[in-house]
Amino acid sequence: MHGPLSEIGLIEVLQLLERGERSGRLRVVGPDQAAARTLHLVRGRVVALEPDASDAAVVRALIRRHELPADATGAAEIAPDRREAVRAGLARSALGVMLHWSRGRFDFEAGPTADGPLSWSADALVLDLVAAESRRAELADALGGWGGRPALAPAEQVRDGARVHLDALDWRILDAADGRRDLAALAAHLAEPLETVGERVRELVAAAILQLHDPVDDPTRQARVAIDSGRYDEAIERLRARVVQVPADGEAWRTLGLAEVGAGRFDRAIAAWTAWCQALPEATADADALIRAARTMMEALSASRD
Repeated sequence: MHGPLSEIGLIEVLQLLERGERSGRLRVVGPDQAAARTLHLVRGRVVALEPDASDAAVVRALIRRHELPADATGAAEIAPDRREAVRAGLARSALGVMLHWSRGRFDFEAGPTADGPLSWSADALVLDLVAAESRRAELADALGGWGGRPALAPAEQVRDGARVHLDALDWRILDAADGRRDLAALAAHLAEPLETVGERVRELVAAAILQLHDPVDDPTRQARVAIDSGRYDEAIERLRARVVQVPADGEAWRTLGLAEVGAGRFDRAIAAWTAWCQALPEATADADALIRAARTMMEALSASRD
């Protein structure tokens, strides 16, 4: 079983494999051809995801969270419940992006597969994805969007605030909150889910430890956040509205081309980058390189269909 993600989405593939109670390995390649993922399935249920939720990835995540020393090579000393919670979070984040892919391909190889640390059905993944999107939307409303820039509150405000217990993630957020990174950039810097960081920042603001500065005026920021999350059509809608309002916004045209590539529409990407050249002639060399790459991809896709 194999095919392009432009014709059948990953969630539909997983649902078919679950209904057939298939066991084996599902290799998935998205927009980045060099970053393949492998899902291990037992009777249709996802039991492992590599490399995003491998043992090595869990160790790296625990080191980032300062729960393991920087030179750690294993996580045996971490409580199993904690270790597997981190693994599940890594897998959810990766799958949340993969399920949005509309470009790339999948290849399923049937065969005996050992049980793994996960046990997820396709329907459960959909419910998790919907719940995460809902939580993200609620937090965005509560925080006034993801463009706010967290910074440490003045010392006297912190001193007068309520006493709270801070865990390792709180301290990492406080260390990275410099008043320049917005919430989306902060989450990316920490390699933590956006909704997790947003929830913690909201709590730290309520405790008078952090304050949120107003967003920097950047019309393409929300579109870039959408692209990073695999929501290409949302990004395209935002960016097309922007270039209608401001046809000379070269950055919006450039980002629009990237969003169109993510959606698998290379002809529209080329049109956007051509408009980028017209808006910013000094960007011609960069735009030409992207246009050539897009044309190469179009030719390769055409040849594969033939």
